[in-house]
Amino acid sequence: MRPVLFLLLSVFSASGGQILFKKGVLATGEITLRSSMVGDLVRLLIQPAVFSGLVLYIISTILWLIALSKTTLNFAYPFTALTFALVMISSKVIFNEHIPMLRYFGIIMICFGILLSAMADG
Repeated sequence: MRPVLFLLLSVFSASGGQILFKKGVLATGEITLRSSMVGDLVRLLIQPAVFSGLVLYIISTILWLIALSKTTLNFAYPFTALTFALVMISSKVIFNEHIPMLRYFGIIMICFGILLSAMADG
């Protein structure tokens, strides 16, 4: 399989993990770490969305390592920037978060930069 496929799957997995982390902390509530840090962390880790997010991060890491075994780091690494774009768009769609217009421009610039970087390897 081509490394780009593994890179994209890794990016989507990591992005999904971030969305699940947010769902988990919304369900758990604000983390203050003032009273019982260990209790707060345990409560978070047993929250199903947070746990699922961690699983997605593990999957993302495995896919990333497979991709790295097939290509150079300087080709692969720019793809991680797609995570910013995917998480931002997902936060709008899933959580109805407000995204300033300038940030949309940033997403376009990120995607354009990744495209240029990928094209450089011909």
